[in-house]
Amino acid sequence: MNYKLIAAVMLSGLASIATASSTANPMPPPDIYAAGPTSPPVAKTGLFGPERAAYALLAGVMHQTEAVIAAMSCSLLAGTYELFIFTDGTVNNPDYNFVTVDSPASTFTLYATINPLVQFRGQAITVKQTEPGSLNRIKVNGYYSNATYDANTTTLNIDSVTNVQGINGRFTAYQSRDLKNFYRSTDSVTGLPYIFDWGLKSLSNLGYPIQKYWQRSKSLRNDGVLGRTVIVKERLVGPNACRIVIDTSDFNNIDFFWQSGTLTISTDPPSPAYEFEF
Repeated sequence: MNYKLIAAVMLSGLASIATASSTANPMPPPDIYAAGPTSPPVAKTGLFGPERAAYALLAGVMHQTEAVIAAMSCSLLAGTYELFIFTDGTVNNPDYNFVTVDSPASTFTLYATINPLVQFRGQAITVKQTEPGSLNRIKVNGYYSNATYDANTTTLNIDSVTNVQGINGRFTAYQSRDLKNFYRSTDSVTGLPYIFDWGLKSLSNLGYPIQKYWQRSKSLRNDGVLGRTVIVKERLVGPNACRIVIDTSDFNNIDFFWQSGTLTISTDPPSPAYEFEF
């Protein structure tokens, strides 16, 4: 056997991979981080209590969706489903802080228990699924997450677990870990103040990482205009391309977050050019 020839071929292949990789630059962070960390006066978002609960609940919807997709497939789940969310931000009152997703012959609901603010530290919110449910006839149960905001409500960390019934009929545990950052920006044309978030998440199966998503969102409060929230997640690591979009509208103010809209799953590839259309 010509070992020198085999070694030469292997080295040639590694060199070509290295050359190709060097041209694949990662997606850049938002311009607000171009000079490094933002200063606290710029970074403070002033998120209302109902908003904090809503973002934790909508993240839970994403976690359930990503786990079902991992257990089955993105193409199988592709479609548009109805979503309703209401939060008033009250502490220890999950009946008034919840989100429901309806799909064909299926539904699931998550409830948020909001803990009191801890001065100079932040706030913790627990999201639970109290009854078994399903997404497009795929059974899910036992969702639980712990979401924590920092004192400036600029950073949100979420760790969660859920169980999905896979193609073999058995339930398997999936874990999610989110790290996202919120910031505010005013549109130079319309003058409307938006709340953005940007971050990454990992999805694990039985404790081992299997997939990775890129996330961003855009929100507008109903201050003289219709409130709207759009969250986009796109799979960067996994078997194939998958995009998940939550798009809701109606009320988002200091008293409550009350919106309805859609959860859409598609096999579209990741695109930094994907635009929020509002």
